[in-house]
Amino acid sequence: MPESRPTLLVFTLGPSADRRRRPLLPGRGGELELELRRRCLDVALEAGRRCGCRRVVASPERLELPPDVERVHQSGDGFGQRLREAMRAARVAGEPLVVVGSDVPDLDGGAIVRALDLLEDDPQRVVVGPSPDGGVYLLASVHPLDEVLSDVSWCHRGTLESLLTALRRAGRPAALLAPLADLDRPRDLHAWWASRTAPRALRDLLGLLLGFWRTVCQSHPRRNLAPPEPLLTTFAGRAPPPLPAPR
Repeated sequence: MPESRPTLLVFTLGPSADRRRRPLLPGRGGELELELRRRCLDVALEAGRRCGCRRVVASPERLELPPDVERVHQSGDGFGQRLREAMRAARVAGEPLVVVGSDVPDLDGGAIVRALDLLEDDPQRVVVGPSPDGGVYLLASVHPLDEVLSDVSWCHRGTLESLLTALRRAGRPAALLAPLADLDRPRDLHAWWASRTAPRALRDLLGLLLGFWRTVCQSHPRRNLAPPEPLLTTFAGRAPPPLPAPR
């Protein structure tokens, strides 16, 4: 009998589609943003690997993935239905399923381990990772959530409250993790830069992003595009990589 283990499901449109849907950087920053989005996906998959999870990616288009990562196709009308179908395809009966997005740069194994510990303590529980913008970055359960997810209003600032209300109505106890921000808008990128929490896998890219943004600021001095001052502070234990000279 195969060894049982939890599943990490990364639910994503893919770096290119996410960039088209909600661009974070203007103009020539597109390639840097694509690299950032690719690395955020890698961060999520690496966190799942470190936690011993079977890893699955749900995406509408084929992506370049490690050979030991499975892929399921997103299908359905609207976010809620696509999420439900992906969870059905990825779930192994009786085993924990942890769902995350691919736009959470600070996601690490700690959040996944905490979610799995909470599910081990109470398999009826549903674990939710809240985002500061009112959404969620993580959803974990042992048992299916089809009926609950059908009652949630997705993709707006009331999603977290809608999800918690649906769980209460279904009699499913919920546990909240510490909040983590996702990257939906340019201001989210600014806030992440200012937080100085970039994981090691993203620190070198952060220097390139800052260099690009300096160039944008110099090209448009009247647009108040300057990044916040904390961006120039050092990371704990390591200085940020040198900024490339503006072109």
